[in-house]
Amino acid sequence: MNFHHIALSVKDLSASKLFYMELFGLKFVSEFEKPEKNRKFLILEDDNGTRLELSQDENPTQLTEDISDKKKIGMKHIAFAVDTIEQFLEKAEKYKIKQLTPIKKGVSVKRYIFITDPDNIPVELFEI
Repeated sequence: MNFHHIALSVKDLSASKLFYMELFGLKFVSEFEKPEKNRKFLILEDDNGTRLELSQDENPTQLTEDISDKKKIGMKHIAFAVDTIEQFLEKAEKYKIKQLTPIKKGVSVKRYIFITDPDNIPVELFEI
């Protein structure tokens, strides 16, 4: 059994597509719509075949819950391994991403930091 994908709702498919393709090297797989649900979908994939499904509703509403609240049950973030955090942040400057934490020394990884994607979804970057 293999992990296949994670799905994120976003407000702008084009912006999220660029963010994840340019910064994380994900490749475009497919795009489709569910007109009866007023939703568009986009599938991106890494070199291992793991997919990121992005969907956009015709009338999206902003996430109001703090998903980083560890007391609440549910998904908290997605994570990507990077060569060096500083190089990634330099490459990501044009996206004006928020840094949620400073770079920290890790326990199971060398170092890590939390940032946000274009929709303020927490993303962990870590060095192995």
